Amino acid sequence: MLEAPDREPWTQAAPAIAAALPDLCFLIGPDLRFSACNHLDHADLHAPWATLQGRPLQSVGPPDLAQRFAAACTASPQRLRYALHTQAGRLARFEASISPLPDGAGWLCMARNLGPLDAEQARYARAMQGAADGLWEWDIAAHSEYLSPRALALLGRPGPLAEQLHADDQGPWRAALQSHLQHGAPLDIDLRLAGSAPRWLRCRAWTERDARGQPARVLATLSDITLAKFTEQALTDSQAKFRALFHTVPVGIALFDVASETVIESNDELGRLLGWPTLSVVGQTAKALGMAPLPGMDGRTEIDDRELRPHSGCQLHAKLVAEPLELGGRSLLLCVVVDISVQIDAEAALSALAEQLMDQERRTTQRLAQALHDQLGQSLTALRLMLDLDAAGSREQARALIAQALREVRQVLVDLRPPLLEEEGLAAALENEIVQRRALHPDVRLSLDIEEVLLTQRWPVQVEYALFMIAREGLENALRHARPNQVGVTLYGFPDEIELGVADDGSGLDADFERRPGHLGLIGMRERARAIGARLELGPGEGGGTQLTLRWQAPE
Repeated sequence: MLEAPDREPWTQAAPAIAAALPDLCFLIGPDLRFSACNHLDHADLHAPWATLQGRPLQSVGPPDLAQRFAAACTASPQRLRYALHTQAGRLARFEASISPLPDGAGWLCMARNLGPLDAEQARYARAMQGAADGLWEWDIAAHSEYLSPRALALLGRPGPLAEQLHADDQGPWRAALQSHLQHGAPLDIDLRLAGSAPRWLRCRAWTERDARGQPARVLATLSDITLAKFTEQALTDSQAKFRALFHTVPVGIALFDVASETVIESNDELGRLLGWPTLSVVGQTAKALGMAPLPGMDGRTEIDDRELRPHSGCQLHAKLVAEPLELGGRSLLLCVVVDISVQIDAEAALSALAEQLMDQERRTTQRLAQALHDQLGQSLTALRLMLDLDAAGSREQARALIAQALREVRQVLVDLRPPLLEEEGLAAALENEIVQRRALHPDVRLSLDIEEVLLTQRWPVQVEYALFMIAREGLENALRHARPNQVGVTLYGFPDEIELGVADDGSGLDADFERRPGHLGLIGMRERARAIGARLELGPGEGGGTQLTLRWQAPE
């Protein structure tokens, strides 16, 4: 067997195929209105297309026929036979094949004219349409078969019809023909032809009976539906691939009807995430699923953290991406739900750990500072007093060394425990830090700008400590690595809100800033900020250099 041709070209060629078909084809929208037609001037139209387009199905033709058409618009293909006047005033028989379009976009209707109501006229009219369908006739009494020229062209060679069918289709053909003759069952069947290249025919048959009511002969039209079959198969394959992808992706997907805020389609993962049985998600409201309110229809929306609390009782943090759609005049919203609960929990655990480490760091430095002050500091002071009581002279050098040791101890205390922070607050500690830095860097202009109302303002201990340590780290980075001419520290805010800034006019951040050894770096500053619920931003300043900004707001 030769491999079937690629389905994708058939999918792309579907509009051209519809236009090339001699039969009348039209589209019915989801709202049961006529929306498109393959031949606007087709002779089989009930009325000019301009008067039909956009009209409801129920408003065209006899009421009972309109109801039958509406009832045939279902989720599965349907066939319908009826009689209707054409726009030329001729009453003709039709057979319609109604198939649903993907994604609820409506239905495709192909209507074949079976000819006038008189059976003999229909037979000869079809025989004359050699360029469209072939005619097969079986004389039962004579046990002979007739094939019209078009039928011979379709089959490729003369001979009994059954023998030219694919082996797997010969049995179904004989069974359908037997049921038609014995019970009057409709005979409308798709058949494959034998041969290496896949070819399909649609056989529609009817029986003429003799005066005793016995079958005399069977007549059938043969239509080449190979292109239609390939198109149908391509559509089926495409739907199957989409279904497989839709239900296996590791994110929840829901398609909402905006007007009712109900789910019209969802995948298995969404049910799992929300704790709903998979088959019961469709039809649920956004409120029941914990997804209300839905994002608007103004464009693509991304919500980084939406806490979902569906009625099923589960709870999760999710990233929500919503994309508005318009399909068949219906406003839809495609929502993708990504479970980030593990990430949120990890970030919360990391913040808790950072806060614990900061608290431990603060306690450790306090204990170390206390030990240096009470032990080493007092010991050195006693030694100096003892030396003062002895003879002067050679001991001057020792006294100077001891004085230097005391200064170094005091500097260690400054480094370990921010001076004035606990006793006088953040503003006083920052001012003292600037004074100390000026002595060490006389060539750099250091400034501190603090709102007057904040000079005596106190905030929670952990907040003041984190802000001071971040300001100190920012100053150290600027002075040590940026080679600035000036560095400014600012502190603005209110009792429940603070904005801390450190700006310089230096060379900017190094590419390896976060990995540089010897200090906490950007990662450490971010973790200090995260521990108190603050937001840290670091980037280029307006006039060059680097701008560090930290914003903290008291929790509600």
